[in-house]
Amino acid sequence: MKHILIVDDDLLIQRLFTQFFTAEGYSTAVADNGLAAILQISTKRPDLIITDVVMPGMDGLALIREVRKSHPDIPMIAISGGQRAVAVNFQPHAEKDGAHQFLEKPVSLSTLLISVQRLLDQNHPA
Repeated sequence: MKHILIVDDDLLIQRLFTQFFTAEGYSTAVADNGLAAILQISTKRPDLIITDVVMPGMDGLALIREVRKSHPDIPMIAISGGQRAVAVNFQPHAEKDGAHQFLEKPVSLSTLLISVQRLLDQNHPA
């Protein structure tokens, strides 16, 4: 069973993604910021990470950079709706830092699932 780490400070997103991916046959863990995610990774290495970009404490961009140092092979999807609140396009920053894909919130669960499946298939071919 593939393990997905969901990193988002929004409890509703955590619950939605956890329920959705569990129903799709994945195991999940959650963290509410980048530092908590680093601790999760040290406990159980995920097969894929989905991270929000805008979070208090260690944000998603810092998390991506940190994970790339020790786990360059873990696929990562960055998601954010923060560019609506501030005049910053996070996509080029996330991709430069090592995210495999960037999706804007609100993200369609079917789009997210397709991205997860594609990245896991590329990273762990059958």
